[in-house]
Amino acid sequence: MSFRTDWNRLPRTTLIALLKCLFILQSLPESALEEAADELKGIADFYSDRFPQANLPTIPASSIKGKLKSAKVRPPIVLES
Repeated sequence: MSFRTDWNRLPRTTLIALLKCLFILQSLPESALEEAADELKGIADFYSDRFPQANLPTIPASSIKGKLKSAKVRPPIVLES
């Protein structure tokens, strides 16, 4: 099996993570591969709907004004058994 990717363009940490994943998958018993594939599919689906950090809208900072009220001591909650 082989696949193509531009190894030189991947950040070092990404390349290491990819190699770790491939090593783990390669070391799994054949009976665990279907479960691993399902888990990876779930992870891929989870991240496919997320926006990259660079594309997230920026919300301008704003001030919220309010008044603090005095603290109230509430009676303890007693649980009976």
